[in-house]
Amino acid sequence: MRSRRVVNRRSVFLNVPFDNSYESLFVSLISALVALGRVPRTVLEVPEQGAGSLMRILRLIRSCPISLHDLCRVGLPVRFNMHFELGIAVALSRIDRRHRFVMLESERHRLQTTLSDVNGFDPGIHNSTVKGIISCALAHLATSRGNPDARTVLRIRRKLWKTVPLLKRNHGRATIYSRPIFNELVKGANLLAKGEGLIVA
Repeated sequence: MRSRRVVNRRSVFLNVPFDNSYESLFVSLISALVALGRVPRTVLEVPEQGAGSLMRILRLIRSCPISLHDLCRVGLPVRFNMHFELGIAVALSRIDRRHRFVMLESERHRLQTTLSDVNGFDPGIHNSTVKGIISCALAHLATSRGNPDARTVLRIRRKLWKTVPLLKRNHGRATIYSRPIFNELVKGANLLAKGEGLIVA
C-alpha cells in the first residue's frame, strides 16, 4: 500500500551549500522564510547513514510545495548532491505539478555555463550578500498576505546571527549544519518574528 503524502503548504525545502562561508546566508534564509510565514526544511533532518536515506530525502522534498536551490558553489571539491536534489525537484514539478522550485546564484549568467539544462529558468542573483539573499527570498516566495519589510527581516537576521557562537558552543559543533542547531535557529527565528508582529499565535 502506498504511503499517504503529507504536505505542509508552508514548507520550503532548502538545498544550499553547507560550508562555513555560507553560514551567514543560511541564517539569512531562515530569517526571511520564517518572516514570510514559511517553514524551512533541509536534509539536516534526514539521518546521514542508512540505505533508506535517499527515500527519506525524496519524501521530504515531496512534502514541501516549494524548494529553493542555491547553486552558487561551482569550485572544488565538486559535490553533486545539490544538483541531484535540484533534479528531484524538477522531476516532481513536471510529474505531479504540485511542486515549484526556485533557483539562486551569486553571479549573473554563470548558470548558463554550469548547468545549461536549466536555461530558460532565471535564477535569483544574490551576489553572496545578506541583503541580496533576503531580497531574493522575499521576491520569489511572496505570500498572499504580502511581504514583510526587508529592514524587519534584516533586524531578525541580525539578532539571530548573534546566537550562532552560543549555539555552536552549547552543541560542541564547529558549524551550524546539524539538526539540533538548525531546529534552534528556526525556533529562534519564530520567536523574533513574533516579536516583530509577523506571526500571531
